[in-house]
Amino acid sequence: MDKDSVLNRIHEIGVIGIFRVDNPEDCAKAMDALREGGLHALEVTLTTPNAIQVMHEAKKRYGDETILGVGTVLDAETAGKAIEMGAQIVVSPSTHKEIIEVCRRYDVVSCPGAFTATEVVQAMRWGADLVKIFPISQVGPSYIKALRGPLPKARYVPTGGVDVQNAGDYMKAGAFCLGVGGGLVSKKFIAAKRFDLLTQAAREILKAVRDARKA
Repeated sequence: MDKDSVLNRIHEIGVIGIFRVDNPEDCAKAMDALREGGLHALEVTLTTPNAIQVMHEAKKRYGDETILGVGTVLDAETAGKAIEMGAQIVVSPSTHKEIIEVCRRYDVVSCPGAFTATEVVQAMRWGADLVKIFPISQVGPSYIKALRGPLPKARYVPTGGVDVQNAGDYMKAGAFCLGVGGGLVSKKFIAAKRFDLLTQAAREILKAVRDARKA
């Protein structure tokens, strides 16, 4: 699947599930649970033990049906390793030119983190495909709308504090898709082995996105 196809698929899904889980086994079960709920864009952050291997194993299980990426990437070497292991999207909390360049070289989606208009413009100049606005919880949906005024061409991915209650508002404000971690991949549910509740959460947030797009 080429980069444009991945971008189209991410936009169609509308949500990237973000996994920051304490052990690989629970992470794999949580990924299966979200997929069962219909969510087929998943990001394993490097704060999860053996994150790149977890992502790689998931890639072998899911094939092309699910978009898989690695998050919290802070250097080009790690980005390259993730891509070699099958990552289709590389996500960072901040903007690094060298990471964007690696993604461009291998035709992989880059999603650097930014917050201010200046940072968004810099990311776009360096060739970012998506721009993660983080932590969006500090400002809310209106901030996406405000950024889109002067910078309408950026594909915004609000992340940090996004959940089923505000997902629709972010989509209506102009988000390309949403990055959802704790509001979807609950550590409390995982600790209790209630993976069925993760499946339910996935269904609910995807419905919220669909409903917002129809409004």
